Amino acid sequence: MIRFIKNFALLSISTGIINIIEVITNAYISQKIGTTILGSYSLIMNMFNFLVTISLFGVPLAITKIVSEKDELNDNKSIVKASRIGYKICAIISVFVCLITIIFKDEICSIFLRNLPDDRIVILLALSLPFMAISSCFCGYFNALRRVNEPIITEFLTHVVRSGIIVSLVYINSPTFLSFGISIFISELISFLYSYIMYKKDIKLYTNINTKSNTSSITKNILKIAAPISFTSFVRSGLSTLKHTLIPLRLQKFGFSYDYALSRYGLIHGIALPFVLMPSIFINCFSSLLLPEYSRFYAAKNKEKIQNITKKIFKLTLVASLYISFVIYIASDLICFLIYKNTEVSYYVKILTPLICVMYLDFIVDNILRGLDLQLDVMRINIIDVVTSILLIYFGVPYMGTFGYILVIYVSEYLNGLFSINLLLKKINLNFNYFDWLFIPCILLFISFFITKLIIPSAQNIVSLSLSILSLSLIFAFLYVVYMKLSKKNKA
Repeated sequence: MIRFIKNFALLSISTGIINIIEVITNAYISQKIGTTILGSYSLIMNMFNFLVTISLFGVPLAITKIVSEKDELNDNKSIVKASRIGYKICAIISVFVCLITIIFKDEICSIFLRNLPDDRIVILLALSLPFMAISSCFCGYFNALRRVNEPIITEFLTHVVRSGIIVSLVYINSPTFLSFGISIFISELISFLYSYIMYKKDIKLYTNINTKSNTSSITKNILKIAAPISFTSFVRSGLSTLKHTLIPLRLQKFGFSYDYALSRYGLIHGIALPFVLMPSIFINCFSSLLLPEYSRFYAAKNKEKIQNITKKIFKLTLVASLYISFVIYIASDLICFLIYKNTEVSYYVKILTPLICVMYLDFIVDNILRGLDLQLDVMRINIIDVVTSILLIYFGVPYMGTFGYILVIYVSEYLNGLFSINLLLKKINLNFNYFDWLFIPCILLFISFFITKLIIPSAQNIVSLSLSILSLSLIFAFLYVVYMKLSKKNKA
């Protein structure tokens, strides 16, 4: 438990810094080059994520699951063999994807990246794939062994180096898309070198272990886990790439110019959504640690522990996400203006705020389901979500414009979240406690919000805003603690 808390704290701090850096980077880029180019960059990254999905082939997740299970059984020989075979498989696949991408870069640009002025970014992204894929395998190995320092530093290096290079190159007016490509390539190369050195250093602990046996069975085990995951991942990622490619095209059908459609897409997907998701760093860090933990519980067939821990996680996540929703709603006007110098951002942030609760809980639930060996079910839900979104984008957005795009986001997040939550509750035989987990926190937050408004009617600057958030936090914390104590007395 102490190690889990320590890992959570380390992940939260590092991811918090990363998110702040990315928000500042996006704010600078949007002011320097505009939301239209930011929209193009978002489309490029969606295409890149599709290539990454193919390159990974589900192997890092297979490594995490196998290594965590073998570690629980103290089978060090299988730990070494699984990690080595896994990253070699990933290396072969990612190099192949890299070569195919470079050979067919013109076709890729014409299909996914309309009006791309510089296709050199596609070559740089392709060359980044092997480094990213192998590095992910090493991170999967360390995560399985509950040693999160190395994955944390790897992720930190990737984002900090990438943001630093982008800002520097954009500042000196280097070609924009080439700057994006250079920053991604160098950041992935540096992260790979660090993770490779740390992996080689760690694996020396097992040098006296005979790893010549069980190669065939471990390879089959990796492929047995990775192959079905990879197939559904390909479908989901490919559909997701198609979905994002369609958004500016269907907005254009509504009557917007393509550049203005890209601007709307960049504003919502590149700025407003990341702002809404920024506080999810704690949820994401927590959820990333749950996969190996639940894999251990599942391997040990400890059903009671799974149920009890899940109850606590649901309550904590819902209370935290509801509180964050209120804080973002209160703070968005002033903070968005100070960071982005754009009043439209806060408008879209407020519209997206009601999504926070289901989005944050979905992050947690997906990792729990993967730990319970239900990764294929997660992928099926994701595919249903993406297919539904594509249909809504294709048929709805040309008639409803930007509002239609917002509606698609709502349908997508609630459909995915509710399906995943229902699957988990059925799997572990747990009922959703609407009253205790959702209704009471909502009531207490509304009471806290109105009391805060009586104390501080409006927040016109950072000082008054900080006081409003502090007041809301203290009042809500007090009311919730009182409720918890009273409910415990009634149960006793």
